[in-house]
Amino acid sequence: MNTINIHSYISQTRALGPFLRFALWVQGCPLRCQDCMTPAALPDSGGQLIAISKLAEQILNTPDIEGLTITGGEPFAQAAALVKLIEQIRLTKDLGVIVYSGYTLKKLQYTPEVAELMQLIDLLIDSPYVAALNDGASLRGSSNQQVHLLTERYAAIINDYYGQPKRPVEIHLTKDDVMLVGVPGVETLKQWQTQFRSSQFKNTETNL
Repeated sequence: MNTINIHSYISQTRALGPFLRFALWVQGCPLRCQDCMTPAALPDSGGQLIAISKLAEQILNTPDIEGLTITGGEPFAQAAALVKLIEQIRLTKDLGVIVYSGYTLKKLQYTPEVAELMQLIDLLIDSPYVAALNDGASLRGSSNQQVHLLTERYAAIINDYYGQPKRPVEIHLTKDDVMLVGVPGVETLKQWQTQFRSSQFKNTETNL
């Protein structure tokens, strides 16, 4: 496997974890969480097949980033490709890795590829988004989602970023899209979807 199927990416953002980060949305998800914020990333078809080496080079050439945040789609559906991507990156630079997954940590099926990927993740936000449990806390969509420190990389600062009362978001203009990046509050998301529903743009948001 030399390619990965991606939905989109943003080279620099501060809305998906500590510090300046490269954000990557993978394509394809076997889960169908109600009110998924990135429905276009759910089908396995679509997206963009890109060489892992090319994506790794692009991430490494992005200035000033401290880490990589991976969401989707479902990252663990492409675990083997992400293992190769992160390993290639870390041969050159020790970037921190944050992953959003719709699976709970307990229900992850530990295939060899999943086990390898878990060893490379610094912080995991797990569980599906549940609209009724949306409490407005930062960097997670609903209170059932848990933040798991898999290494000590972000241990000293985790409480400054996760579970805070405000949800910062960013709007990014790309060649083809307008992207709402971050974990938006309910009203922010409604306004965004209403404003861009009939737009020519993809209308891409984070997947929770």
